Amino acid sequence: MKSRNRGMLELIALVVLDILSVFYSAFLAIGFINYNTDFTLSNLFQSQFYMAFCIITVICSNLICGCYSMAWKKKVSFNDAIRMGISFVACLAIFLGFDLFYRLFNTAPYFTLLNRIKVTRPAIFMMTLFSFVIMAAIRSVTRVTAHFYNHFVSIAKRGQMKRLLIFGAGEAGLYLLNLIHEHPEYNLNPVAFIDSNTSYWGKKFDGVKVLRTGNDGLRESIEKYDIQEVIIAIPTASNELVKKVVTICNELGCGVRRFGNINDVDQGDVTRSMIKNINFEDLLRRESRQLDMGAIGDFIKDKTVLVTGGVGSIGSEICRQVLKYGCKKLIIFDFNENGLFEINNEFQKIYDASRYVLKLGSVRYVSRLEEVFEEYHPHVVFHAAAHKHVPMMECNPLEAIKNNVYGTYNPAAVADKYGADKFILISTDKAVNPTNIMGASKRMAEMVVGALNKKATHTCYAAVRFGNVLGSNGSVVPIFRKQIENGGPVTLTHPEMRRYFMTIPEAVQLVLEAGAMAKGSETFVLDMGQPVKIYDLACDLIKLYGLVPEKDIKIKITGLRPGEKLFEEIKLSEEEVSETPNEKIFVLKQGGENTKDILEELDSISGNIDKLAHIDLYTTVKAFVPSFKHDSTFV
Repeated sequence: MKSRNRGMLELIALVVLDILSVFYSAFLAIGFINYNTDFTLSNLFQSQFYMAFCIITVICSNLICGCYSMAWKKKVSFNDAIRMGISFVACLAIFLGFDLFYRLFNTAPYFTLLNRIKVTRPAIFMMTLFSFVIMAAIRSVTRVTAHFYNHFVSIAKRGQMKRLLIFGAGEAGLYLLNLIHEHPEYNLNPVAFIDSNTSYWGKKFDGVKVLRTGNDGLRESIEKYDIQEVIIAIPTASNELVKKVVTICNELGCGVRRFGNINDVDQGDVTRSMIKNINFEDLLRRESRQLDMGAIGDFIKDKTVLVTGGVGSIGSEICRQVLKYGCKKLIIFDFNENGLFEINNEFQKIYDASRYVLKLGSVRYVSRLEEVFEEYHPHVVFHAAAHKHVPMMECNPLEAIKNNVYGTYNPAAVADKYGADKFILISTDKAVNPTNIMGASKRMAEMVVGALNKKATHTCYAAVRFGNVLGSNGSVVPIFRKQIENGGPVTLTHPEMRRYFMTIPEAVQLVLEAGAMAKGSETFVLDMGQPVKIYDLACDLIKLYGLVPEKDIKIKITGLRPGEKLFEEIKLSEEEVSETPNEKIFVLKQGGENTKDILEELDSISGNIDKLAHIDLYTTVKAFVPSFKHDSTFV
């Protein structure tokens, strides 16, 4: 309430100042044009109609052009200047039109007073120009004042501030420099830039010199200028560059952060950027590519989309992106009550309540799914609900089958019953030659959607298979972080273990594009890049904390867990891979594994599944997935 009242007072004050600006500008302009006459201030007061007309015109034009939405900003942007310019041109056109009307109909009684002040076209132009110059000055005065205040504060506190080197003198680097100057509370003193652009070397931006790069340029600059912190201000910086900077800074005991990321570049707005700590996603992020925005837009825009497992790591990111791409209605379906509460807190700050709905329920219960489908009739279904943790599913194999197999069968069958256009299963590389029940259950889920596609009357079914995603719930990176923050040791099961990794946003973007491509019965495989050695991952993460592996933080090898493989595969040997228009997405032609009708088999055992012993369960799964290899000692 206080901020609203303050905003209203600022608006009123600005309008009053604009009124005074117009009146004063009229006096200056008309008086200047008529300087050798008997023109006085009283002449201007006598023409109340004309002055009221001028004032109302300027205020209305400023209001329509949005000039009052930028009241008292510390930074008047280029867009703000454009608004002021449009308002100036509009007012000038109206005033000249008024003058023309006056000349054509100057016999009208209420225009006679204008003869006394002799309003001419030069006077009209000067009055309008003076008005907007004064108004622009008023809007800029707070920025100028704040600039000089922050400058003097920075000088006074310079000895207490961290000596900063900005890595990158491009748009993001210059914006960062301006941001630091405007915010002395950051306690940063920009000493120099460093940039690979040779044309910048030796030049200064706002008094800050650009240094050269090279093999030892960063190291020499940090040591020579006694740098205490480096901020990487290159949103498109490769993981190799980020890793190199982090390594050098850690060796020299210098702090390192970054400003901006690839998402800011994609959205064309560097002002969204923030100064933040380097995270492991920055080290593993791969080069970006242009998505087929048109195809994704056609796939999602104005559609009703249902996401099962909508509060999980992948599911919640799917929700964020389909809202961003303009879905008509999003149904977030999950059995996690707390997760639904949290995602609602996030979305209600950004989106209107009509854009999404929260539905509590489990994919195991057909009746609950039918209630939701009957009410909303979704066009697109993303099935992200699944049990994912390998050791947990080895201890509870029956739950893996119930949730991952039947929990896929149920919503997939209901989707066709209620006329959904597409059903996209989120699968995993652990489905390939599985050695654990979780992977086998996901392979069965892929087979279920493939079988349903053959008999569907409305729905197109497809699966998207990919490896680990950084930062997902229960993934290795958050676990390692907690262990490092607790002083170690960092535990891993085998020094030679390798895994594919991808960031969550990248994975979901590719899932959406693959979904747009789907014609039915495909299994799409995402290019996961090169597999990462988990031991190296642990070492890099320890270095991000400014610590030394095996010295500050020990690394402990615990041995492979039940159902765990050293290397994950992305496709079966009998599956043929074809390219798609996106070089990071491939499509598989299914092999001949398990020619039985899996749907009939699942229907036949569904009533007795709770009675299956572990041995019988594994035998049943093996019948469906011949490539399933498990260690019987864990059964």
